[in-house]
Amino acid sequence: MALRYRDPRSPEGLASTLKDLEMAPSHQWGQNFLVDSSTLQAIADLVLQGCQGRVLEIGPGLGALTRTLLERGATVLAVELDGRVLPVLDALGEEFPGQLEVTYGDALTLSWTELVGAHGWQGVSVVGNLPYYITAPLLGKLLEEPLAWDRAVLMVQREVAERLVTDPGRRASSTLGVLLRYRADVIWGIDRVPPEHFIPAPEIFSSVIQLIAHPPLPVSWDAFRWVVRAGFQHRRKTLRQALAQAAGSPLSKNEWQHFLEALDISSMARAEALTLDQWVRLASAIPHRK
Repeated sequence: MALRYRDPRSPEGLASTLKDLEMAPSHQWGQNFLVDSSTLQAIADLVLQGCQGRVLEIGPGLGALTRTLLERGATVLAVELDGRVLPVLDALGEEFPGQLEVTYGDALTLSWTELVGAHGWQGVSVVGNLPYYITAPLLGKLLEEPLAWDRAVLMVQREVAERLVTDPGRRASSTLGVLLRYRADVIWGIDRVPPEHFIPAPEIFSSVIQLIAHPPLPVSWDAFRWVVRAGFQHRRKTLRQALAQAAGSPLSKNEWQHFLEALDISSMARAEALTLDQWVRLASAIPHRK
């Protein structure tokens, strides 16, 4: 299908592109297209602070952010699930030869490490506008994949962003927010992106967060992941209760009480109260699990 490329970074350009493709945004895939140029430029500013312009983009859609990055000299490996947008991304690649490669498939099942490694890249920045349903599994993949990334710049629902950027030890801290600290600092990128900056407009505000990679914490990932998940699984219960009830727990409630007190961690505390240092000490000392 030959297509005259239209810039989708404005409501008019987006409408023309959708008309050319005879497509509508997919509610199933959470497609809300960003059409605010200042926000797109701000996201590009954040992305291009790392990895010499080598970018892995998750879900480029109609290429609004992709084009913004390409115009600024970035090389983009994009992973897109919606085959309907293929003509648009192909046309964009022709306009920026050698700068864009698109892989069509599910970003949750493809190996990002193999994709990036095939280009000989030793590092990459990750960017994406994440629908709600994919946010947690994609962040989990970012943690689990042996991919050398230096930063991730991600658009998420604002209420999700608030939980993720909250430091461990505060009431709003969360399982995923603590786990992300294993590999990265989590900070704000753009505080609020209003609904009217998207088409169709979502019912909520969005935010951009940044994950700035650091060396893994000095503790086993398996132990850290288990104890954090166990602690937050019953977040209204005390830590000794939550850990004792977790699958594979090596200790009883009373044993956990003594174990925690020996580490100078209150057994009556709840998971949300533990600082990152306390989680590391706990994970480092945890006995062999069943």
